[in-house]
Amino acid sequence: MIQKKFVPNILTVLRVLITPACLYFMLSQGNYYNLIALILFIVASVTDGVDGWYARKYQATTEFGKFIDPLADKILVMSVFIVFGIKGLIPWWMIAIILFRDVFVTLLRSIMIRKGNSMTTRSFAKVKTGIQMFMIYFIMTFLAVKSIPFFQPVYHFLEKILIDHHVMWVLMLLTTMITLYSGILYLFENKHVFAKKR
Repeated sequence: MIQKKFVPNILTVLRVLITPACLYFMLSQGNYYNLIALILFIVASVTDGVDGWYARKYQATTEFGKFIDPLADKILVMSVFIVFGIKGLIPWWMIAIILFRDVFVTLLRSIMIRKGNSMTTRSFAKVKTGIQMFMIYFIMTFLAVKSIPFFQPVYHFLEKILIDHHVMWVLMLLTTMITLYSGILYLFENKHVFAKKR
């Protein structure tokens, strides 16, 4: 029987394993492939919510879980954004800003936790995460519609609005700016930690 304290870690590892499968279907050509990728991403997102809830409810937090859980989240989200760049849906400079902010903050948080320091996180960070996830679901749903032959007329209609009229570009610009702003806030909120280190 699996001990309760290992359940969140198992869900997190499952999320890591789902990620390459999701990317495979996003990058491959075939009917319903992007729909399958969307479903896999939803499953991965659900495991993220469930493992956190389970760990809090049953006090099943482990040091391995503290390290791997945020890492698994970033791997999933950043990989999907990179695929959007490969597909030409998002400019690479936007992706670079998002990746730099998330990698920098994640590494910094991990280092500080290992050093025994707690890092202040504003509620705005949750807003940033929510907006990023919204954009991922938004774009993946758009791609899923494209992969379903029956919905091709719908896809072409959406393409005119989102691509030709630059709606997707504007939404991603807002997402990028909010991500950058949240990183700047993070640094200012934790400047006392850096002062201690110096």
